[in-house]
This record gives sequence, C-alpha cells and structure tokens, in this order.
Amino acid sequence: MRYLTTAILSVLALALVQCSDGSSGIPPKTGSAGASGTGNESGTGGTTGSAGSGVAGIGTAGTGETGGATGAAGTTGVAGSTETGGTTGAAGTTGDGGDGGTTGVAGSGGTGGSVVAGRGGTSVAGTTGTGGTTGTGGTSGMRTGPFKILMLTTTLEFKHDSIPTCLTMLQALGQANAPERAKIAGLPADTTWTVDQIASTPSAANYFSEVTADNLKKYDLFYSNNPTGPVFTNAPSGAQKKQIFVDYWNNGGSWAGQHSATDFEKASGGASWTWFHDNIDGSYFVDHDPDRTPGTINWQPTEVNHPILKGLPTPWSTSDEWYVMNRNIEAVPGMRVLAKVTVTNSSKGTTPRPAVWVTENANGKGGRSFYTIKGHNQSVYSESQFRDLMLRGILWSVHRLPGGN
Repeated sequence: MRYLTTAILSVLALALVQCSDGSSGIPPKTGSAGASGTGNESGTGGTTGSAGSGVAGIGTAGTGETGGATGAAGTTGVAGSTETGGTTGAAGTTGDGGDGGTTGVAGSGGTGGSVVAGRGGTSVAGTTGTGGTTGTGGTSGMRTGPFKILMLTTTLEFKHDSIPTCLTMLQALGQANAPERAKIAGLPADTTWTVDQIASTPSAANYFSEVTADNLKKYDLFYSNNPTGPVFTNAPSGAQKKQIFVDYWNNGGSWAGQHSATDFEKASGGASWTWFHDNIDGSYFVDHDPDRTPGTINWQPTEVNHPILKGLPTPWSTSDEWYVMNRNIEAVPGMRVLAKVTVTNSSKGTTPRPAVWVTENANGKGGRSFYTIKGHNQSVYSESQFRDLMLRGILWSVHRLPGGN
C-alpha cells in the first residue's frame, strides 16, 4: 500500500511539472488525411496537424487515387482490298444486213467496262468493248457524208461554151453554204461534194487514164457535162473502158448529165454503145429546136411527189434548145419520166416531150441515173429553178436527198 501511494504521488508530481509551461496539456490531434485525388491526378497530400507543445502529431499523408488505366490501343484498320476491275464492255453487235437494198444498220459500239472504286484499294478500269462492225447487205439505202463526182467533158463533135459554166455551177452547189440547199428540209450540212475532171484532150498522153476500176471506186457519181461523140468508143482501150463503166454501174455507181450528155455514142444509130442507151441515158438526141425557144415544163401528174420535184413550182416557163430523142423514153424498160416540156411554136411538134427522167439499176445495189434535156446556153445555169433541179437530181442519184429512198 505504501508503495502504491508513493507511485501515485510520483505521477502527480510529474504532471505538475509538465503543466508548468502554461499549455493546456491536451495532446495534439493527429493531422487529417489528405483528400483523395480526382481522376488520374495524384491526391492532395494531407496537411500536417499543427504541432502542439506536447508530442508532435504527424499527419498521415493522403494517398493519391490510382491513375486512370491506359486506354487500349486502337486496332489497325484493315486495308481495303483491291476491288475487282470493271468487266470488259460487250462488243457491239454486227449491224443487220440491208433488207431489199436497205443499207445495213451500223453495229453499235461496245459498252465500256464500268470502273468500281476499291474501298481503300486500287480500282482497275474495265476495258472498252470493241465497236460493232457496219452491217453488210444492200447498199441502196440513205447515205450520208461528203462525196466525189468525176466529170466527163470530152467533145469529139459540137462543143458547148456552157461546159465551164456548168462546172462552176456544180462546184457551187456542192458547197455547204449554197443557198439552194436551204430549200431542202432535213438535208445534212455535211452532204457536200467536190468535182474532179477527166482530161478532155484525146491527144494527151494520159487521156482517159482516170477511168480505171480502182479510181472509179472513189466516186459516187459519174457526171457527163455536155460531152459529144463516141467518147468511150474512141478512147484508148475503149472496149475495156466501157466494161469498167458497166461494172461501176452494176456495183452501185451512179450517173447524171444534162443536154448533150445524150448527144453521145450515137454512131451507127446508137450501135456504138447500145448498152449505155438501154440502161443509162434511155436514148440519144436526133434533132432540136433553135436555142432560146420558149417552152413550158410540167411535172407528170403521177410524179409531183417524187423527191426530186416535191416542193418545186410547176408549170415552169423557160427556154432552151429543146431536144427531140430517137425513141419514146416512156417505152424504155426502167425509165421513169418526171417532167415533159410543151413547145407550142416548135416545128418539131407540139406534143409534150420528155424533159427530165431517171432510172435505177434493177440489181438493187444502188446505181441511179438522172438526166434533163436542158442546158445548152450559158444563161440556163443561172436560172434558180434549174439550179434547184440539178441539186436535187444529183443528191437523189447518190442516195443523199431526204425522202429519196
């Protein structure tokens, strides 16, 4: 007991000694823990508690929140695969052949392969289809585009001073801007022509050298500009030249002429070239009225809607050196008279006589013939209606006159 009392007293004494510095003697508080950090940031450290005079209280440092986890790496995008190339365009089909002489329709061009863009890859372009070839078959259908005329002007007998005038007229009518063309509805602008001439001097070294099978293939039309006499018969290798022309006609070539184109190959009563009169010009001239004799041309009632005549005025009062032919054109197989002229004061007869006629090769390959008895005097070639007639006759002969098929 004595020992217990002594211990208690010792403690009390010690306590009195500690309080002698004036402090409250209350133990200092432990510092509060720092607040947790937000998000990925480290938490703010806990503030250290204010030191008491007694034993310093050490605040426990606040621990930061665990940092946000590293985001998973994005996966590499799958590379776009190469797209299959466009398919090759289908080849154009071959045009159908002409039916009954109609020009085959040209095969349409193949459709080009379409290009499909690859997604992330490289696209391969499809190849263009092969164009269809032009249909074969009949060649007497409507034709298009420019063409060439080969002109014969050789005169072994009478020579007309209007030959150069006719050449000038035809060259003018062949131009796209010829005013006569504006009168033809639907005539394509590219339906033009150029004129080449056969050398007209029989003594020339190259005379008639233009009349070859290969050369005639370049020309849609063989034009007789007032030639006279047995021109083919007397030409070098005349029989061969005649056959070349026959073949040209039978392969689709055409012919046209004016006035003395029928004062031609009439020796021995036309026997020098009977084939030509039976198939091309229909007959030959045997007589005529004086130059500038008045006459009235009327379209045949059954032919007023023929493409050459349609839209042209009739009757047509004009004048010329009107021809009388060796036979009735209307009786010649295949010949078609479009117009007749009445010469009321003629000593050769006042019965209307053929003035314009045409024919077509019966083989269906497209050969056509056009002729008028007008064309003696130079003044004729400036007549508006004559120029209209010649333009339409030529275009019809080569299958380029709208409505002419």
